[in-house]
Amino acid sequence: MWIYLEHEANCINTDHVSRLYVEPTGSGAALKADLSGKTIMLGYYDNRDAARAALAELVALRETGAAVVKLGK
Repeated sequence: MWIYLEHEANCINTDHVSRLYVEPTGSGAALKADLSGKTIMLGYYDNRDAARAALAELVALRETGAAVVKLGK
């Protein structure tokens, strides 16, 4: 599955991601991925629950066999 990062006009192939996770920050939470030895931010959310919901949505879409997912935030 590919994740289209609208804010960067870039795509990430999840076959190369070793970990997707939520990292709380001072004012919100970031959805991050470990990719080929680098950590990249996929999206930033107002709170941890919103970031966790985005992660759960990505997992659910991957399980359905989606080829491309647009991550808008």
